[in-house]
Amino acid sequence: MNLLLHIQGGLGKCIMTTAVIRNWKLAYPESEIVVVSGYPEVFLHNPDVSRNFNFNHPYLWADYYSDPEFKIYAQDIYLTQDWIQNQRKHFIDIFCEELGIKVIQKTPILHFSSAEVDELRNMIRVDKPLLIVQSTGGSNAGARSWTRTPPQEEFDEYLGQFLQDNYVLHLAVPETPALKNVHQRVDNLDRRKAMGLVYYGENIIGIDSFALHARAANPYAGPSTFFFPLEESRVRLGYALPNVKHIVPRPEIQELIKNSSDYFATVFQYNIESNSENCPIPAGSKWF
Repeated sequence: MNLLLHIQGGLGKCIMTTAVIRNWKLAYPESEIVVVSGYPEVFLHNPDVSRNFNFNHPYLWADYYSDPEFKIYAQDIYLTQDWIQNQRKHFIDIFCEELGIKVIQKTPILHFSSAEVDELRNMIRVDKPLLIVQSTGGSNAGARSWTRTPPQEEFDEYLGQFLQDNYVLHLAVPETPALKNVHQRVDNLDRRKAMGLVYYGENIIGIDSFALHARAANPYAGPSTFFFPLEESRVRLGYALPNVKHIVPRPEIQELIKNSSDYFATVFQYNIESNSENCPIPAGSKWF
């Protein structure tokens, strides 16, 4: 059974979908898989993907969407019942259940060419272990969302303990708020290089965003720490892997969030980037 995946959503969602693609290929080894997304660079060199297109590629509907030999899946997993009703299932599990396939591959898969790896090795030469930091996510890194981004002061304070023994590299885009406790900020990398640095870096500290999934794609990854302002995101988006540490809010902060009248509306019904004003935690509170 051939499959066309039309993936609406961000970079992290596309990276997670690589695990779903592997599970489909395990269920249907002879099938062709065509991916249409906003982030085709995620699927480069992936042997499970037969064709990989951006949304604006010409003749997609004539060549693929209308082909009766393809099963078309274009549903947003964030709009499925299990996700909306906060079932404690991982995104990958929900996606595979929607497609009716078993979940064998539980983590994302990324493939890099030898030329890309050589370029990464030559990009940053330091005399200390390289610690990659990723501090914001979403479509607008300058619009902080409390549901995925920890308070900047706490995050920066946490980074301070690593400055002496590591070379701390802040992976950012131009609009990402500046951090104090880093040695260097890099905000001009393309997505392939950014994913590669996260994948191969000796250590990483990040949040619920693309770096979480890119790091999980490396089965030999070193120490990895991720902050989750919403505890349930740890279950539904995180990975129980060796060397991975998940940091969630203190119990009293979690109670404040879950007892808020805006909690379900903020998390599930609206675009999370537009709801910072609904944060139920008083300013100055220590989250973690």
